[in-house]
Amino acid sequence: MREKVILVCTKCLSRNYTTTKNRQTQKKRIEVNKYCPRCNQHTLHKESK
Repeated sequence: MREKVILVCTKCLSRNYTTTKNRQTQKKRIEVNKYCPRCNQHTLHKESK
């Protein structure tokens, strides 16, 4: 079953994106480079708790 997760910008800590992941196949937290509108640049976004 897929679970909703929130992605947080590592620079400004704003919660910009939501996505889903399969907990059975992906045990680690997601880390993706995405555009942050608040920072106005591409930054690393990590999955929050």
